[in-house]
Amino acid sequence: MKKTKIFALLAGAAALAFGVNAYAAKDIKVAANNTAYTQDDVQKLAATAVSMGVKEPVNLNLAGGSLTVSGSSATKCVFKVGSGSKPQIQGVNCK
Repeated sequence: MKKTKIFALLAGAAALAFGVNAYAAKDIKVAANNTAYTQDDVQKLAATAVSMGVKEPVNLNLAGGSLTVSGSSATKCVFKVGSGSKPQIQGVNCK
């Protein structure tokens, strides 16, 4: 294989890897949060809701073992998380 092809493949792989890491590092804007979850758990739940159509900034409201994530769009996600200090996701429903 020519050196230019090898360089092009390596450069492409590096660009793809950087792009994936840059996307994963994006913090979701949280307007309100009444949970006792860690910031990392809040970001994961918020990112899941945003990927399903909830618009930032998001609001997290925990009540009775269900976490509702809403935002500036009509879409809401309800996560069944149980009652512990760490979310135990048993299901999710977005409408």
